[in-house]
Amino acid sequence: MGDQNQPIRQVVIITDCIDIAFNEMHQELKNLISEKRMRSLQIAPMAKVKNFSVTNSSFVIRLLADSYPAKETLFVVVVSGLGTNPSRIFGCTKQGLRFVGNNSGYFHWLIQDFGLQAIYKNNTCRRVNGKSFGGKYVQIPTAVKLIEGTPMDELGQRMSPDFMESLPIADGTVVHVDNFGLMKIKAPPLNFQEGQRLHLSVNSSQDLVAIYSEKMKRQKDGEWVLFPGSSLDGLPELGKVRSQNSAQELGITEGDLLRWTPVIPSRT
Repeated sequence: MGDQNQPIRQVVIITDCIDIAFNEMHQELKNLISEKRMRSLQIAPMAKVKNFSVTNSSFVIRLLADSYPAKETLFVVVVSGLGTNPSRIFGCTKQGLRFVGNNSGYFHWLIQDFGLQAIYKNNTCRRVNGKSFGGKYVQIPTAVKLIEGTPMDELGQRMSPDFMESLPIADGTVVHVDNFGLMKIKAPPLNFQEGQRLHLSVNSSQDLVAIYSEKMKRQKDGEWVLFPGSSLDGLPELGKVRSQNSAQELGITEGDLLRWTPVIPSRT
């Protein structure tokens, strides 16, 4: 069971605010922790998510939960425009990972896999505390209070688990597109023989044939390849060998659906 009272040693800001707004949040956090003389606290590199994407935010939060020591880490999530004024929240998983954000559904995958120890509705009220930049004026100050060790009960109203917005991601959903256009797909582990040819459909339209391979680099340039990826115990990935941007070639973005079925050899 997680311990809400364990000292927080590092903060990870997960956000789509990557222009000057990130500098404002980052420096606000640094200023506040400096004032509190919390000099041993580490601020991890920013984790960027796709604008307005619950799907990509969910994946990044879940992925990074495997990378940081849960009992020492606080996730501060600032993602724009998800829903109409969702409640500001904070909480803790059963492993002790603490988080601050909005009740927009992007914590669903994390809680599904790690469990929920406690969830709170932030005392900061949008109607009363209506400044538009919640990341700077709500999430960051709340994070600092948690880092200070302020009990969660003093910062918000404890809610039941069903208060959390539930937005499950269907199998076959593209959850992340990297800078080469490789697509990470939420789906069970692949179970094909090396070289198996597959029909792939994009958003229910039959579009291409790909090859299954354990390693994409085994295939020739220009070949579409479905392969076990590096994230979350081998989430499937799809890409075109040596493509400048595989997803762009298919017009795919996070939230789109990919399906695959084996190609059945024709009888002669």
